[in-house]
Amino acid sequence: MKSNKLLSNTIYLYILTFIKMIFPLITLPYLTRILSLEVYGEVSYIKSYISYVQLFLDFGFLLSATKDIAIAKGKDDKKIEYIVGNTLAEKSFLLIFSAVVTLAASFVIPILRNNQMFLWLYFIAVGLTIFLPDYLYRGIERMECVTIPYSCAKVVSVALTLTLVKSNEDVLLIPILEIAGNLVAAVISLLCLKRLKINIRFNGFKEWVYDLKQSGVYFLSNFATTVFGALTTLIVGIIMNSAEVAYWSVCMQIVAAAKSMYTPIANSIYPYMVTNKNLLLVKMICKIMALPMILGVVVVLFAGENILVLIGGPNYTYAGYIMKWLLPVIVSSFYSMIYGWPVLGAMGKVKETTTSTIIAAACQIVGIFIIYIFDVFNLVTLAVCCGISEIMLLVIRYYIFVRNKELLT
Repeated sequence: MKSNKLLSNTIYLYILTFIKMIFPLITLPYLTRILSLEVYGEVSYIKSYISYVQLFLDFGFLLSATKDIAIAKGKDDKKIEYIVGNTLAEKSFLLIFSAVVTLAASFVIPILRNNQMFLWLYFIAVGLTIFLPDYLYRGIERMECVTIPYSCAKVVSVALTLTLVKSNEDVLLIPILEIAGNLVAAVISLLCLKRLKINIRFNGFKEWVYDLKQSGVYFLSNFATTVFGALTTLIVGIIMNSAEVAYWSVCMQIVAAAKSMYTPIANSIYPYMVTNKNLLLVKMICKIMALPMILGVVVVLFAGENILVLIGGPNYTYAGYIMKWLLPVIVSSFYSMIYGWPVLGAMGKVKETTTSTIIAAACQIVGIFIIYIFDVFNLVTLAVCCGISEIMLLVIRYYIFVRNKELLT
């Protein structure tokens, strides 16, 4: 019965991830063709900034709250209701703080300053996600309550984007349609909450502060992970021009799509590993994923430029060359993800998992600083820095696992 529930949850997670992955890839070739290279670079830059806002709003709750709910499931239903309410309150405070920071950033960073309407519309869109209790549905293994509303909303949003956005002049419709989609998803998800007869309860300010401290460990780990993607885009936008931001952003979107294929595996086995600590499952998954990894590497090595031209259009040939240098990131990130929270987290090595990410992120930041100081900063050297730091993350996590693997027996 447990294995059937795990399988069902994994399937819904994969459907959700497929929607999150495929729809941006559907709009990607469309937007790169109807928007100028510079405008697409600005859009991508603001999306990268907003991804940090999203990360801050999540604040590790997808791991910490999911874990607490998974433990309380079937034992203390009222505790689950308090976790939901407290998390919503905590996210609301984080949203207010994010608005203040965004206001300051909009006066300092040129691309944000020159596109304030687009920026704030996207901010509203991401703000609506605080009403999507993904952590709850993951914890109680009812992912259909997230997957179904999100999928319906995204189908409508993408369809309208392909229909209404025709040129640079229509660019504001992109975040407006994102707002509409997230609003629909939030309403349906909350209705599902009501159908499951889960009420929203609140403890108080002291409990909220305690929760933020607990989830902060997970947040630091997730924040450090963004150094491999969103932060690099922000750095490129400061040092280089909008065209190079566009090249890098397209590559990062493909890397993110690859990583998003790994996420459902990690997210679905995480609560399972917390309660069952089944190391054989981890080994089996790692072996199964080896073959598609090898095939993917071969395809990109021999047809990288053609793939990027097919995706982004004739202006993005150079991005295909950059993708070849990012292959170590794509491969090693799966195994570093699996040996992160699903393995080390289940072993109780929460601080070690976070520390490993911070060390790898620091390595990348130092690498970026070095190539900038020695005036060799370009997209290739940046891709090499990303690869080295991602491999380092895997090595550190695997080393910690080997030293403590008896905790899973």
